[in-house]
Amino acid sequence: MARPDLQTQFAADALRKRIRHGDHAAYRLPGERQLALELGLSRQTVRRAIRLLAAEGVLARGETGRLRIASGGEQPGGSRRGIIAYVRPAAASYEIDRWRQDIEKAVATRHAVVRSIVYEHLNDTAISAALGGGFDGVFFHPSGARMAPWLTGRLRDVSTRVVVLDHDASPHGLRSVAVFPVAAGRKLLDHLARLGHRRIDCLNVQTHNSVIEARIGLWRTFLAEHRLAGTLYSPRALTLDAARDEVLARLGDSGGDPVGTAFFCTTLYAAIGGMRALHEAGLSIGRDVSVCAINDEGMAPFLIPSLTSLRSPSRVPYLGKAVDWMLGDTEWKTPSLLQPRTAPLFLGESTGAAPALPAVAARS
Repeated sequence: MARPDLQTQFAADALRKRIRHGDHAAYRLPGERQLALELGLSRQTVRRAIRLLAAEGVLARGETGRLRIASGGEQPGGSRRGIIAYVRPAAASYEIDRWRQDIEKAVATRHAVVRSIVYEHLNDTAISAALGGGFDGVFFHPSGARMAPWLTGRLRDVSTRVVVLDHDASPHGLRSVAVFPVAAGRKLLDHLARLGHRRIDCLNVQTHNSVIEARIGLWRTFLAEHRLAGTLYSPRALTLDAARDEVLARLGDSGGDPVGTAFFCTTLYAAIGGMRALHEAGLSIGRDVSVCAINDEGMAPFLIPSLTSLRSPSRVPYLGKAVDWMLGDTEWKTPSLLQPRTAPLFLGESTGAAPALPAVAARS
């Protein structure tokens, strides 16, 4: 076959990239007309590119003439790769990036590829496309809100193999992968108690779901068991600003109880907002008030001061087991939750011995 012209080669390369990244698992390959519009080329050029890929054994046409991936045409060598979808919320965060990176590592050694599908809301057609597409498996990352019964039912009943991330959906009959066992949070509370803190407040700026409620419940139980005092701060606005403003308002409330000598934060963002408020109030973090958090999202050692927290462990071993099940290489009975037995504790500069007096009283 003669060497293709530059435009034909460009079209062929664009199609190869789509196939390599698993686009066809969620969305059907478009026809010549649509491809020409998308690529800004003539139909004749696109037709030549399709013929080139057909000659290479990458594309074929079905009985109706519609384009499809040829058997074994997904990569050189003719062997089929597994295609795994990572369905995640549109809101970006370091934590979501970490899940994506570890999914990629898990599939890289298993002859598979991962394709991200982003959704804006839980009725988004992107979710339907992923669940009803040609994926071997779907990792579903819920948004911050609680998973409604209709959603868990939908995820459970589809034929595609689904695994829920960062939430324990096993009570709903779903397979799940998480990395922070609720009980591991006691490490932080035990550490604060050993430092002499008798009033430990809880700061949360995350939507209340099963994970957040379990962390708050752990804090309440610990206070009751050890006869300690504490107040829950959970502003309606779920932002860093809200965490800062909530703590600043309490620090400025001369008629109310002073803040605790320590803050147990349900997430990294609650801790960052809280520490900013304490700094603006002229308090020394780690000396006047201690702060700790569940899930440092890999940032604890790099903050100033460094944040005492549960470190985020590698998810790859647990995701790898899930991928093996998705690809049919192993069994995984349901319901089931894969997670580490505990999470490592990082002792940062943000915690110290309890002061003799509460922070506000000591500054008055």
